[in-house]
Amino acid sequence: MLERIGLRFESWYRQYMPDPFLLALILTLATFLLAFFLAPESSFPKLIQQWFYGSGKNDGFWGLLTFAMQMVLIVVTGEAVAASPLIHRAIKALAAAPRTPASAVAFVSFVSMLMGWLHWGFGLISAALLAREVAAQAKARGMKIHYPLLGAAAYTSLLIWHGGLSASAPLLVNTDHHFLYAQIGQVPLQQTIFTPMNFVACALLLFIVPFVLAAMTPLSGQIEISAETLAEMQPIDAPRTETSPAQGEPRNATISEKINSSPLVSWLIAALGIAFLISHFRTKGLELDPDIVNFVFLMLGLLLHRSPVAYMKAVTQSVRGTAGIVLQFPFYAGIMGIMKGSGLGHVIGAFFVQFASANSLPFFAFLSSVFSKLFVPSGGGEWAVEGPVMLEAAKNLSASYGKTIMAVAYGNMVGNMFQPFWALPLLGIMNLRAREIMGYCLVVFCFALPILGVVLLVM
Repeated sequence: MLERIGLRFESWYRQYMPDPFLLALILTLATFLLAFFLAPESSFPKLIQQWFYGSGKNDGFWGLLTFAMQMVLIVVTGEAVAASPLIHRAIKALAAAPRTPASAVAFVSFVSMLMGWLHWGFGLISAALLAREVAAQAKARGMKIHYPLLGAAAYTSLLIWHGGLSASAPLLVNTDHHFLYAQIGQVPLQQTIFTPMNFVACALLLFIVPFVLAAMTPLSGQIEISAETLAEMQPIDAPRTETSPAQGEPRNATISEKINSSPLVSWLIAALGIAFLISHFRTKGLELDPDIVNFVFLMLGLLLHRSPVAYMKAVTQSVRGTAGIVLQFPFYAGIMGIMKGSGLGHVIGAFFVQFASANSLPFFAFLSSVFSKLFVPSGGGEWAVEGPVMLEAAKNLSASYGKTIMAVAYGNMVGNMFQPFWALPLLGIMNLRAREIMGYCLVVFCFALPILGVVLLVM
């Protein structure tokens, strides 16, 4: 039955849902209209200003430039590291585990969610690379596999991330002098991430979702891979284009050619990077943010590739998958600027809060967060929009701050299953299009939504 449902959702998404960039443009227009009619004291000139400048705190149209560059680097450095011989072999060994099409989908989903819980950036890129290699090995063995469904399984790495160790909202409120500190003080992780409720919620999704995706595997096992992807896909141990040190340098090599083919400079820089990371983790513990993750991948790339030129070639190859990030991030930043500057985010949150009591507030905060996810896909950005409203309601209703925070986080993470924004890095690596995977992700959303809702109501 789930196979038919998955195919139906996939067919519907292919026929009716626009390209992710067009969706960003449509959502921009929708945000203008909603703010104009619903937000207090909104006028067209004000909205235009808010679209570009936001609320005056670098959160307008260009407010995500730093974050966009971080995401570009996550893609290119992650894929370049995977292109190194050592990591290739490790991914190959892991990808050899599944032996059937259904087990391949379940395996990729389980590992992806587990890695996403540990860290969302590392998990997303690792999931895409693992899924691509699982498909490559399946092709080499003659096993037919549904490639878009495998891509959807990899995207579930973002299904439980906001309940994990890199969750932006819980980590933010656990710091001194965060932007809501005067309102609620510091909320320790023992009240958010490290609670029985959160462990149960994440565990349920971790063990149920892979079976849901496996059940959607077509019985025919038909392989669905674009001609371009199929041409590029090869087992890891296929011949590579890099010049191996064992081959030696060409006769009469120039000094510049010898320098280009030597790993010495790369290793020296990588040694400096490792020294910094040792110091960082000693003083700050296992603190990971996009900058640290990118730095780790950059240093690994320098260390693992045979030469700086080989590393540059690998990076050049992976840059092509970042076009969606470069083009779409400014428009979503503009949407966030309108949501914050006009007060539209407050209006949306207040609509759901009016139905809540102390016990039910987390559930309604969850629903509000799911709706807001469509307009503000960033976890940190959505928390900036939703957080003040929900925590003010929690204060007035004497509801749990920690549970309310996690409710907003749950809405954000489950919303990834209908919002393709964060799929862009994965799509670039796997050479897929959003409409090829999001139909299956919608099925996952339909399962995950009630699971999280019930957990919030009963625990």
